[in-house]
Amino acid sequence: MNRKKLVGIIMVLALILLTSCAVAPPEHTRQRPILPDLSDRVITLAPDAPYRPSVIPEEGEWPTRPLTIIVPFLPGGDTDMYARMFAPQLAEVLGQPVYVMNVDGGSGTAGAEMVRGVMNDGYTFLFYHTGNLFANVLTGMTELNYHDFDIAAIAMHCNANILVVHSNAGINTAQEFLSHIHANPRSLDVATTITGFSFKLLRLAEIAGGFQTNAVHVGGGSMMAPSILAGHTQVGYNNIALFMPYIESGEMLPLWVAAKERNALLPNVPTMAEIGIEGGFMGRSYFFGFPRGVDEFILQRLSDAIEQITADPVFVQQIFDAVGLPAYFIPFGKASTYLTEMWNSIEGLGVYMR
Repeated sequence: MNRKKLVGIIMVLALILLTSCAVAPPEHTRQRPILPDLSDRVITLAPDAPYRPSVIPEEGEWPTRPLTIIVPFLPGGDTDMYARMFAPQLAEVLGQPVYVMNVDGGSGTAGAEMVRGVMNDGYTFLFYHTGNLFANVLTGMTELNYHDFDIAAIAMHCNANILVVHSNAGINTAQEFLSHIHANPRSLDVATTITGFSFKLLRLAEIAGGFQTNAVHVGGGSMMAPSILAGHTQVGYNNIALFMPYIESGEMLPLWVAAKERNALLPNVPTMAEIGIEGGFMGRSYFFGFPRGVDEFILQRLSDAIEQITADPVFVQQIFDAVGLPAYFIPFGKASTYLTEMWNSIEGLGVYMR
């Protein structure tokens, strides 16, 4: 066989092989893909899940299978961190595995909408905080609020919010920050979540302190420290837990605490009042919420479990080590009233948020 004929045969065979690979097999012969376990992964969902009828368990029969906590933010933020602190404790108390699923989108709205629409059988519930929930309503992003859920309990209240600056920004104290920003309005970029709690916190401080910064949307709390470290922004204003590792490393400097009293983790850092800014701060409460219509037995059972956890000295120490605050708990039956009072106290702030 000569060389030209051999080359021709090879080309024909290659063409046949390529053609056979390009043709999809019949539908009935296709193998369905094995879906990955997303119980501990990040997903983004559109908020269009339908409301489903209530499924009421027999008393004593909940839970009988694994539970899923929906955190409506990316991993690495304060809400995610607290949820993952609660998850193993809840698993031990309730006797079933407890998974954390991050559902990012809409500054917390996508995950909250997802929970509102899932089957209300008590096996999927939300861990969220009033900061972003209320801020999203105040800014007009959504009408979704606490009354769209059955609230099992308030599990934490946190006013451990601090203003930090990158250590190479040339600003070392709160007074230096205020002098600079008053003389040079909007000259400092602040990592924030536009429409979220950090933006609300920043706006309240600006109004109370009579200064203007440049708010930069970087995403959720987990993206703030990376933005500052990369030099995209110079300032951050959020939960102490997000910045503490970088304060300890010397990469960031804390300037003030947005609270009435100094924080135990940063005893030398002044409060806003101590530097001449009255008010201009707000705490946030973290709650467990179910889709509407969940049986009260489930709500009470989870509330009792959270009460047991927040009374555990080991867990109390974990909370203190994270944010320098004591544990906090408001039970089922009182939690919704508490949130109503909290909402009524800040509803008028919407005019400052838009």
